[in-house]
Amino acid sequence: MDDFISKVAMNLVKGEPASKGLSSASVAVILRAGEPASVLLIKRAERPGDPWSGQIALPGGKASINDRTHRDTAMRETFEEVGIDLGARAEFLGYGKATTTHTGTMEVVPAVFELKVGVEVKPNDEVASYRWVGVQEFYAPRARSVHKFESQGRTMEMPAYLVGDYVVWGLTHRVLSSVLVDAQGA
Repeated sequence: MDDFISKVAMNLVKGEPASKGLSSASVAVILRAGEPASVLLIKRAERPGDPWSGQIALPGGKASINDRTHRDTAMRETFEEVGIDLGARAEFLGYGKATTTHTGTMEVVPAVFELKVGVEVKPNDEVASYRWVGVQEFYAPRARSVHKFESQGRTMEMPAYLVGDYVVWGLTHRVLSSVLVDAQGA
């Protein structure tokens, strides 16, 4: 196992996180070993009615009635969105800290995987683009930024990472900060 990925794995829990009674979703943090280790990010397609339309994200989505675990949700959604069969191609490392959405109505659990073999990413119509981002890019001073946006007639600011032309903010920023960036100090 890659040294950085080992550090990430040390901060994860294997058991299913306890529910807070909110709606449930899961995202897949897919790590690829190498120099440098990298993580898969997607850009969501622009779609009316989608609150995360056009944003940078991790593969994932809402739990289905057939999903027994957050891992199941992350695996199903990853296969649907980018065509990666995590059950056959990756090792499940554990869960990161659950994050509540800005509305306070949904809990999102990161399920972390390490790819064991090469994969071809095949985005569906929910995904506009994707990229593998070296984890060291999140540590670079140039990556630390602020994302400004309009909400209810006010200009809001949120911490963000700038990785190429991807602006990673909001839920994805919080997940990556807790799963990847915290591993730097481990």
